[in-house]
Amino acid sequence: MSDLLMLMSQLLTYEPLQPWDLDSIEHEAPSAASARQVASSSAQPQIASEALTPGFSQLQIRKQLAKLRTPKAVALAAEPITAMPVASPPLAAATPRLAAATPAAPKPKKAAFEPAISSADWSPPPLLSYATTPQALSLAMQQVTGVSGPRPGSGAQLYEQRRLALQSGQLYTRLAPNTFQAQWSAAAAQPTYEQWKALLAQEANAIAAGQGSNRLSIVVGDSLSLWMPPELLPRDRFWLNQGISGDTTAGVLNRLSAFASARPDVIHVMAGVNDLKNGASDTTVLTNLNRIMQQLRQQHPQARIVVHSILPTRLASIPSDRIRALNRQIAQTARTQGVVYLDLHPSFTDNVGDLRYELTTDGLHLSRLGYQVWQIAMLAV
Repeated sequence: MSDLLMLMSQLLTYEPLQPWDLDSIEHEAPSAASARQVASSSAQPQIASEALTPGFSQLQIRKQLAKLRTPKAVALAAEPITAMPVASPPLAAATPRLAAATPAAPKPKKAAFEPAISSADWSPPPLLSYATTPQALSLAMQQVTGVSGPRPGSGAQLYEQRRLALQSGQLYTRLAPNTFQAQWSAAAAQPTYEQWKALLAQEANAIAAGQGSNRLSIVVGDSLSLWMPPELLPRDRFWLNQGISGDTTAGVLNRLSAFASARPDVIHVMAGVNDLKNGASDTTVLTNLNRIMQQLRQQHPQARIVVHSILPTRLASIPSDRIRALNRQIAQTARTQGVVYLDLHPSFTDNVGDLRYELTTDGLHLSRLGYQVWQIAMLAV
């Protein structure tokens, strides 16, 4: 209960946006020495298999989404959220389950999410496709989810915070943003790509060892995933963040084995914008994403795999019409592979098809409001 009250107080405190240094990671040549340095500086801890309590934000969003979904979207929704056991093991058997909110027949035009395929085209799970609508943005703007206090503002600071969390046997996605501030505030040396890979692999091994019967969601991708604010994520499950700034679809593909031992219920994948930024062809992106879907299905047959559309940008070098055309092909690939596809464009684009200015910090990366919209979309599927 104290955890729930603390989270509620965090959700009701405003926090101004910070100019995060999102793409400051230096992609040096692979360094075995740097990888060994990370491995040797941190013993392999095990995350305590703590009993989880339902998060205030998760319940609030679920209730609001139940009123906004169309009947068809409700029919396609995942199973009802249930409460995890409380902290004291003897009481676990007596913990009641939360009943799912029963949506009143809403008007389709007010739906926050609706299937992107027509009824004539519809197929049973897992061949599902969803699309957000502008209503998701309106819902996100109604949410008050800021937290006060300092937080890592650069790749060096975030890396140090996560390294310290791992050393202490904790998962950084369950820490207050200012945890270990005295240590990470002085961090200045930018970690390399290889150091990030080693750290994320250790986090994955720790969660695999300490997950217990708790639910687990994994987010894998580039800087958009890396900088997802942990306090916006529901606390009714563990979250494993496997994002690395600047990563491409090829890089993500090569890192999937890092969390092979984990037992996720859901895996969220968003990758491809850095490929386009670096001059890769659409064929390269599609080929790698196809292989990512194949490997995840083989590696985690029990998990619901959700492939997210590549977000629009405000960069002239990455035309929005190219992204839209590529996303149509990604959607078809997801359908062929039998995984879920989530089209985020209706909530993130302006009237000319570019990334909405209020959802971005620099035309490519997301603002806090942008992350709130994305979080609502993730929970909906």
